Amino acid sequence: MAQETNSTGTENDPFDALKNIPLSSDGSVYVHIGGQTRIRSESSNHLVFGLAQPPHNDALLIRSFILADFHLGPYLRTFVQLGTGQAPIWNGTLPATQLDRFDLLQGYGELMLPSAGGSFMLRAGRQEMSFGSSRLVSVRESPNIRRAFDGARTAWIVSPDTRIDAFVVRPVLNQTGVFDDRSDTNQAFWGVYATSPVPGISELKADLYYFGLDRGAARFAQGVADEHRHTVGARLFGKANEFDWDFEGAYQFGSFGAASISAWTVSGSVGYTLQDVPFSPRIGLNADVISGDHNLHDGTLGTFNPLFPKLPYFSEANLVGPANLIDIQPNLTLTLVKNVTLNVGWNPLWKESTADAYYGPAVTPVAGTAGGSGRYMGQQISTTLTWTPTKHLTLGGTYVNYTPGERIREAGGKPGSFVAAWATISF
Repeated sequence: MAQETNSTGTENDPFDALKNIPLSSDGSVYVHIGGQTRIRSESSNHLVFGLAQPPHNDALLIRSFILADFHLGPYLRTFVQLGTGQAPIWNGTLPATQLDRFDLLQGYGELMLPSAGGSFMLRAGRQEMSFGSSRLVSVRESPNIRRAFDGARTAWIVSPDTRIDAFVVRPVLNQTGVFDDRSDTNQAFWGVYATSPVPGISELKADLYYFGLDRGAARFAQGVADEHRHTVGARLFGKANEFDWDFEGAYQFGSFGAASISAWTVSGSVGYTLQDVPFSPRIGLNADVISGDHNLHDGTLGTFNPLFPKLPYFSEANLVGPANLIDIQPNLTLTLVKNVTLNVGWNPLWKESTADAYYGPAVTPVAGTAGGSGRYMGQQISTTLTWTPTKHLTLGGTYVNYTPGERIREAGGKPGSFVAAWATISF
């Protein structure tokens, strides 16, 4: 759930009673209460082209949380979110991203002070973070347990569209018990992210960023070693009339054990919406080129690390991680009726480097897929339908069919499918 709450809503909304609850006689101290329950069923056949276990999985996932957002005067607030993720149906061993009996999902204190030309924010504690298009830093929405970080974050906020954030954190290491989640001492993550409209071009906005990552025992096709990686990148995005666009590029350098790092990515998304045509179709094209390692023995690691990306990245089937990859995804989005959208996409996949491996959804190399003579890994066709009858209820479903290419078949890959349906109630 989002980190912020607000008091907007219709007069007859029954949940308005949970917003702006006064805790002091002058109203300067108050609390917002919110929460969410999501029920999601999944059925997968030969997930990750059949190269992961179990080969077939039927799952029922239930996540619930409640939050309290305390405002202690004009400058100070405290945010607490407690929740649980349950999987009463699951084949095999449950990962910690799907089972967490009860824990602190977020808990931080925040100081917001007026400053020259805007405001200054200081936040410390457990918190979710998402920057830009969420390609590199995201909350990880599909699993039962979203991603959070422990640490400190500051921001200079000029306007809703112009701000600079800086942070030093560790990712939260999810555990399956009660109040046992903890900071991952094997990883440290820090960075600066700036976003602003481009002066003189009202339709164009730009992001500039730097991320640093220290990670012990990182695994790539080249081997396992300590990773010290720096990422610098830029993003240009915007919308003008019927056109929308989002382009991003990043370069990485640093060290991987005794080897150096030189990796990169370029991603883009463009769309055109036919507003005066029935169903307001948006015709879109997404594309990514994400570097792999062209020589596993030359003392340079060329595999791009997507850091903490949105997952799933390309479809709800979570077929592939964004590393050593070339892909395109023509897609069509239709607004069938008000609040009902249908998206259909086709997504062929290639290795960027034949020497490197195919990286699965956890961005780890899949055994037996490094090397070979072919780049083509396979394709997937996805269909997703969502309906939001009210602001408190979202219903959705997706179907994905995927077929491996020759290189993945040589490693034992098989065609398969994934289907899911979910209902989310929020207040």
